[in-house]
Amino acid sequence: MKFCRLFILVFTWNLFLSFPVQAADSEPEYDDNKTLTMEEVTVTASKREGTLKDFPGNISVMDDMFMETRGVKNLDNLMRFAPNVYIKETSSGGAIVCRGISTIDTSLFSPMGLYVGDVPYPIGYMTNQDLFDVERVEILRGPQATLYGRNSESGVVNIVLKEPDNEQRNKALLEVGDYYTARLGVSSSGPITEDLLFYGITLQGYTTNGYNENLVTGNDDVNGKKTFNGRGTLRWTPTRDWDVSLSVDGTARDKGMSALRYTDGPNATDRYKVTSNESDKAYEKELGQSAKIKHSWSNVELTSITSHRDFDREHHHDSDRTSTALGYSDLNAEMDSWNQEFRLTSKDKSDLSWLLGFNGRYETIDAGINFTHVNPVLTSTRSGDSEDVGYAGFGQATYEIVQGLRLTGGMRLDVSHNSGKQTYTPNTGAVSYEADVDATEWLPMISLAYDFTPHVTAYSTVSRGFLAGGFNFYSATDEESFAYDAEHVLNYEVGVKTNWLDNTLTFNTTVFYMDITDKQVREEIPGGGTGVWKFTNAAEAHTQGVELEGQYRPIPELQFIAGFGYADSVVDDWETTESGTAVDYSGNKVPWAPEFTYNLGVQYNHENGFFANADLLGTGEQYFDAANELKDDGYRTVNLRTGYQSEEIEFSLWCSNLFDEAYAVKKVSSSTGYTMQEDGAPRTFGFTINWRF
Repeated sequence: MKFCRLFILVFTWNLFLSFPVQAADSEPEYDDNKTLTMEEVTVTASKREGTLKDFPGNISVMDDMFMETRGVKNLDNLMRFAPNVYIKETSSGGAIVCRGISTIDTSLFSPMGLYVGDVPYPIGYMTNQDLFDVERVEILRGPQATLYGRNSESGVVNIVLKEPDNEQRNKALLEVGDYYTARLGVSSSGPITEDLLFYGITLQGYTTNGYNENLVTGNDDVNGKKTFNGRGTLRWTPTRDWDVSLSVDGTARDKGMSALRYTDGPNATDRYKVTSNESDKAYEKELGQSAKIKHSWSNVELTSITSHRDFDREHHHDSDRTSTALGYSDLNAEMDSWNQEFRLTSKDKSDLSWLLGFNGRYETIDAGINFTHVNPVLTSTRSGDSEDVGYAGFGQATYEIVQGLRLTGGMRLDVSHNSGKQTYTPNTGAVSYEADVDATEWLPMISLAYDFTPHVTAYSTVSRGFLAGGFNFYSATDEESFAYDAEHVLNYEVGVKTNWLDNTLTFNTTVFYMDITDKQVREEIPGGGTGVWKFTNAAEAHTQGVELEGQYRPIPELQFIAGFGYADSVVDDWETTESGTAVDYSGNKVPWAPEFTYNLGVQYNHENGFFANADLLGTGEQYFDAANELKDDGYRTVNLRTGYQSEEIEFSLWCSNLFDEAYAVKKVSSSTGYTMQEDGAPRTFGFTINWRF
């Protein structure tokens, strides 16, 4: 009942109030009298060309100009402009949290899918991709099992790359900031043989000392980062019906990991001051290859995408985070993934549009961790591997029953067999075990949309998704604690998409409820000791909320954007033990799930080239543990940027987190009961030059 009242209120508000929407619409067109009309944004999120209004769900789109004028460096920066989407980026790993659906802190996989150039990036460590020479980013909320090759539980982030063509495009980027930060990027694309063969190449390097200082060693670069990434593409179009692209990409990262500090107890330190007797480091390498082949007929198009990705991470970390040499951990994780997708889609503009797809994957993971401690009882090693074979058939179709009334339905059959094994070696001797995680999932979706007027479209959608089960490589002790099964979600949402005042004002609203069953959680193993956990499917939960987005251009030179997302993510049922004592976490908030996110921005572009923008970005309170004892109260940052731009060059001065807001991105309890915290980024400033030639 409460949910229904919320929808009616928001629906009415949406119809009668003037407020901004999509921060991602493309550049406007002007007539001689300076009257503004915003173009409809063309998106490919549904694998068929369409507009935001056509998509049967909530979607945000942010193009290259949006990212460039706001100095977006990576996906973490960009997601702060997307309501109810949050990137967890910590020393223990990463994940994309959407609509309050998070995952276990040390899980390898993210509940939200990530695609770059139609290629899946499944590991959480891959989440925070650098963004340079990108055409646009599409953010789809809710399960997308009937559209994308790999399953996604809470949504999809689809990064669309620029395809090389007959236009010669060259670009250079130079950025310098405090904390010895610098970024350099170059890209070039164009024809080798006009209308036949094209090339594209992108290279980028980034370095920073970071903002943490180790009080033990005096080093001020202990959380620094050095990365280099590149991509090369060859595109061949022998006829109008054939389009073949071959791509190779790679990334190398050298990352400091001294981020955790004590906030209480005898080892407590101030913000950005850490204590560690170890040289904490993480090294990551990614290498990928892909081949995309498209063939078109008059009414249909066939697409084949073959991809391979190899990812390797090694890190060395001070386990106790003190100046005393007590213990450290050495982790390794290596993934080798092959993915094949076929898609057959309709092309004509008839009343029926459709997609049929098949996806197959073969994926291996080698992972292990060694804990070394002065107390031999706390010393152990774990070494394991897994082999995952999966395939899926999926499809989705939209039929216009009468003009303005569209029915969309889809189905996915997902089958997987995942086998794993591990050897755990405590001081008492080695123990080996193995397990299988098999699953067959039927995932339907249905949606109904109606255009009340050319400017107002309402829709309702029901869809099902799941997060695959897997293996607990880093804290298992036996077969029972090694494997865990899939969690499932049933998503209900209703929304309204509108535009007003000759399309100068747009405002979109979505209300959702998601029922989560078989929730994957981390539970202690009684008597297991420090760092020994099992992953189970012991909890039930739900999340409900609202998403608002808006944009307004009263005159061509001035733009306002706004967004707000609220996600009430609650545990419905979970009884477990804590330090051997029975506890009931029912009614607690789901960890790693901010209660709300919001953004408010203004940008001014003068006809002489001067521009300025300001953005207020906020994140609500979130908890970092199941007991809801560790939390951040929420934070907001202000970003400013000003400079000059023309068709060829842009020069800007910028400041992020203007008021130096203090906040935490992670909190965890130590084995001694004290709290350790990773601090969010402080105030930073610098300048950027973009040169297009």
